[in-house]
Amino acid sequence: MPITSVRLNSFTVFSGAELTFSPGINVFIGKNGTGKSHLLKLLYGCHSIMRSRNLQGPSQAKVDVLVANKLAGLFRPDGGAVGRLVTRRRGSNSGTVAVDADGKRLVFDIGLKGNRVTVRSATWVPPSPAVFLPTREALAMFEGFIPAYQNRELSFDETYYDLCVMLSGAQLRGPRGEAAAALLRPMSKVLGGRVFLKGGRFYVSQPGSGQFEAHLLAEGLRKLASLAQLIANGSLAESGTLLWDEPEANLNPALVRGVIDVLVELATQGIQVFIATHDYLLLHRLSLIAEHRGSQPVPPMKFFALSATRGMVDVESGDTAADLSHNPVLDEFAAYHREELALLQREAAQP
Repeated sequence: MPITSVRLNSFTVFSGAELTFSPGINVFIGKNGTGKSHLLKLLYGCHSIMRSRNLQGPSQAKVDVLVANKLAGLFRPDGGAVGRLVTRRRGSNSGTVAVDADGKRLVFDIGLKGNRVTVRSATWVPPSPAVFLPTREALAMFEGFIPAYQNRELSFDETYYDLCVMLSGAQLRGPRGEAAAALLRPMSKVLGGRVFLKGGRFYVSQPGSGQFEAHLLAEGLRKLASLAQLIANGSLAESGTLLWDEPEANLNPALVRGVIDVLVELATQGIQVFIATHDYLLLHRLSLIAEHRGSQPVPPMKFFALSATRGMVDVESGDTAADLSHNPVLDEFAAYHREELALLQREAAQP
């Protein structure tokens, strides 16, 4: 049951926005501060809330508290006051979030003051977990992180804690393990080995090279190893949702192609993908795949450009990156090439 849309009213940088998603891959682009990470965290939080709510079955009053606590953990407003997530504007004293998943919904209001959330509809039942990968990888910090987070006040938001809990799960065996192995094949090609947990630490075993502590791997490879572990232990499975903030961070451009292949394969096998990116190669290779499908099975895709106008964010969407009139990634590369051309012309004109 993929997420089909989200409607935001007076939520952080969004005075009013409605986004309709693809069941395959969804790509967010925009300058810093336009709400890309906010969208990813919100979608992840709503999915996690409804997943735990339907597993535990709390009352309506408890759902209100569940939403407020999750938002506070993900966004970390001062004092846990989720009212700080409401857009400050004249005549507005609350914000609204409405997430739709094939007709099933989660709709709630956030009061401007304090920590008040009122859930108006909660019929969504996610069949599989959602996984959020933040910009910083978690394998190197995994050892001892879960008890430290539970017992001390750390500066990390809750996405890191949730990710470490998911990473700690044992790898699957039997039929579910075979299904996970099918999802792992493209990832194993990129990573060049397998990931395992031993003595509270993660290791990567690479044929011909032996075993390496995760700390000894490059950070970009640790991010890929985290994704491999989440697939192997069933945290990310068919009908699940992957939300990845800046997959390209700390990756060599040669690895970006492999990440694209992994994202396409995951979406092809029934995982809904949301990513936020600043990377030209990642954005335009995905767009090229969407534009020139050929005979290969290609998942549906949608591209979203977020742009700020007078302090508020507007959203446009298209089936390819070429459909977007606001493309800061392409604009910056075009500006660079214009500067390079001007320099070459200036040097050529010199005697």
